[in-house]
Amino acid sequence: CILLAEAGLFSVALLLMAHFGDTAVAAHQVAINFAAVSFMVPLGFGFAATVRVGLAAGARDAAAVRLRGRLGMILGVGFSLFPASIMALRPEWITGLYTRDAEVAALAGHFLIFAAAFQIFDCLQATANGALRRIKDTRMPMLITVSAYWLCGMPVAVLGAFYLGGGMDALWWGLIVGLAVAAAGLSLRFLRATRNVEAGS
Repeated sequence: CILLAEAGLFSVALLLMAHFGDTAVAAHQVAINFAAVSFMVPLGFGFAATVRVGLAAGARDAAAVRLRGRLGMILGVGFSLFPASIMALRPEWITGLYTRDAEVAALAGHFLIFAAAFQIFDCLQATANGALRRIKDTRMPMLITVSAYWLCGMPVAVLGAFYLGGGMDALWWGLIVGLAVAAAGLSLRFLRATRNVEAGS
């Protein structure tokens, strides 16, 4: 359900971007595709955190649960700083791999700056969610992410883009807000949940 909620957010954002024309859609796809590819490594950290936290939880080692979950989040965010830096500082290195259309490349480079910001939040929420899954905390993370994406991110995108004059940039702000709220909620949930584990150990 969490993956479906996030995939739905990105899919709807793409459909909304179509209102701004073919160039906007092409540039949006360039930025999203590169962000998705670079996200694979932090996603791997999230899977690793799931396994390592699960082993610690099975051994009833509360200290290891906290340490491994936090380490997964730190590694995920730490790696994300590398591609995010390239997106923000050298977007032309990326756009040159996708297109030779100057207009698309310029707009994609602009979008990559937004992608750099949400990349960090996306990596944090993925690793935090992986850690929560292995301590059998799934219902509240689902509510957190669905609320973050559809009650926070999507309204910001739609209202900003079509009612407040934010245009294409507002759609990206909506993605950033949704992922930021999810990342904050999930990471705080993990910290709280592991404090509860400590209290019951």
